[in-house]
Amino acid sequence: MRRIRLFRSVAAVGAAWALASCSATPLPRSAAVASPSATGSSSVSAAWLTARVEQPGVIEAAPTDAPVFCSPCHPSVGTYIDALVQFRGGYLAVGHDQPPSHAAAWASADGLMWKRATSLPSPDGSTISAAVTKNDGSVLAVGESAGRAAVWRSDAGVSWTLTALPAPEADAQEWLTAVAASGAGFVAGGYTESATAQRTAVLWHSPDGVSWVRGSAALPAGQSEVRGITSVGGTNILAVGIAGDERRGTAAVWRSTDAGSTWQAVASPALAAGRMLAVVAAGSAAVAVGEREDQTGAAAWYSADGLNWSSAGGPALDNFGLQMVMDSITRDGSGFVAAGWQSDAGNGSAVVWRSADGRTWVHLPQDASFLGAGLACVLGSTPLMVAGTMGWPDTHAAQVWLARPG
Repeated sequence: MRRIRLFRSVAAVGAAWALASCSATPLPRSAAVASPSATGSSSVSAAWLTARVEQPGVIEAAPTDAPVFCSPCHPSVGTYIDALVQFRGGYLAVGHDQPPSHAAAWASADGLMWKRATSLPSPDGSTISAAVTKNDGSVLAVGESAGRAAVWRSDAGVSWTLTALPAPEADAQEWLTAVAASGAGFVAGGYTESATAQRTAVLWHSPDGVSWVRGSAALPAGQSEVRGITSVGGTNILAVGIAGDERRGTAAVWRSTDAGSTWQAVASPALAAGRMLAVVAAGSAAVAVGEREDQTGAAAWYSADGLNWSSAGGPALDNFGLQMVMDSITRDGSGFVAAGWQSDAGNGSAVVWRSADGRTWVHLPQDASFLGAGLACVLGSTPLMVAGTMGWPDTHAAQVWLARPG
């Protein structure tokens, strides 16, 4: 599924190691951790607090204190967190279970204990990819349900409504992968996929999160998809994604000045450096992250105006020729934070980066709990929070980490 599907498929670089050992990565069910200070710094040290995320029974029953030798090693269901938002004094995580895919959500008052939502509509073939908190404190989440773009809404995180948007052309499926608030409502983006697996970017806009209309966008020749959206002030919106194949294409950027009704494609030589998977605004400027075109490292871009882009480099984005992906980005009091994953000689591992200006990045020290994990989202709260899945290759379980103040 979307970002996590990419992680799971490429993390198989470590499959040779997995076949040799075939032992399940222990999965902590509870964390003996101190509660972080509510006023503590959001700066990140090498240590992270591992939260307790409620799982389906088949995952909860997995052994946690010793390797297990099995064939096959995989549980019958995996859980994945794809987005985090602050919500009514607490936090909300959304994502999916699979197989088959079902939308999922978790709520937490403190970031340490996460309880699954039981009233979330989650029909077969549904998943939530992104979410945003509305001005009134309610939540709007987007994804897909039974092959159609879908929107979930909740006022208090307890009861939810699910709306499937009008279906695309015959024999095509549609996913929404990104959502943002604008000065005139909301915008969302994603892609349709034809019966021959050809993807075409789509963009939607809504004044209230209830009624949605397709936007008009100039699309590149061939395949395309939207992976991130951000508001750069008022009705000015930026969408980023991929032009071409999701593994070998290059970055795509669209700009709207009318809250998502119409979109213009942005051209810049820097877009050839890789694929954009997420974007965040800083005033009229924007920073995007993703992976290099040749899959040999992470990629980041900076633009002062959303039109002219430059790409970043440096050792923090290198991974010795192996794949490294920045999958999500946010702002906090110290600048920008990105989260993602990297291939390595074993299971692959989660990675967190920091940048003061969006141009120069530092690869933060790895935490032992990041082994076998992949991060799909980051929340610039206090404390800083990241989430995704952990336990590759034998267990796929949704997980949240909180940065220790210090």
